[in-house]
Amino acid sequence: LRSASHLMSRLLALLLALCVAPAASLTVSGSASAVRPGGRSLRFVRMEDAPPPPPSGRLGATVDQDGKSNVWAVEPAMKVDSQNKDKGLIAYAPVIGVAGLIVLLVPLLPILFAANPDQA
Repeated sequence: LRSASHLMSRLLALLLALCVAPAASLTVSGSASAVRPGGRSLRFVRMEDAPPPPPSGRLGATVDQDGKSNVWAVEPAMKVDSQNKDKGLIAYAPVIGVAGLIVLLVPLLPILFAANPDQA
């Protein structure tokens, strides 16, 4: 009985250690250098340049009779290359192969069910 309770206490300690171990990654560093690199002040920080203007295209804005504004844009047409057109019936070869395998295995079904002597 003592060995069983000793084993349970060890398993409980192991379970507790496994639950607490991932929490170590959630701690926050207390050093100030982690917040500011080098511990320097923020007076040397510079603003980035303004983003470039959007590409010219068909953009617009209209106002309804109700006074609601509508902003719209027309996306340029995209060219899509279709690579599946040249395959033809070869694209269906895997499906035809699986169907053929199923047809060939159908005669084996009685052998599988004959293995159970209760089915006789």
